[in-house]
Amino acid sequence: MSPRKNNTLTIVGWSDPKKGKLYKGKVKKADVNRKSKCLRVIIENLNPSQLGRIHEVNLPLPVRPGNRTYSFLTACGIDATTVGTKVCLDDITGAAIGMRFGAVAQDGSQQVDFEGIEDSSSTQPDISTEDSGDQSGQ
Repeated sequence: MSPRKNNTLTIVGWSDPKKGKLYKGKVKKADVNRKSKCLRVIIENLNPSQLGRIHEVNLPLPVRPGNRTYSFLTACGIDATTVGTKVCLDDITGAAIGMRFGAVAQDGSQQVDFEGIEDSSSTQPDISTEDSGDQSGQ
């Protein structure tokens, strides 16, 4: 008889996003938290090394030209240059965006900068940008 094999899984952590690298993402949800006066955005990472990872980002309100929320909306393809423009948050759901992560702060938070990318990249991750590093969870 052959020895019995255990059917087990090992839980591993996500590798940290590389600082300054462009990661492709897809906006899954955006809503306004009126109590904390921020735009809460949920983004699915589409890069092969981070595929399926969810990032939740709180962006400041109101939207002002040049602030992080403005950069996020612009990355989603929204023309936010005209004061008084109204944005339907349902219009940004599914938008393909680029994310660049900064250094991790002492509290564990991480700055994210946004930029526009081609829509076709949201359906097919570009494997040429895949990290070649160890993904064993370290």
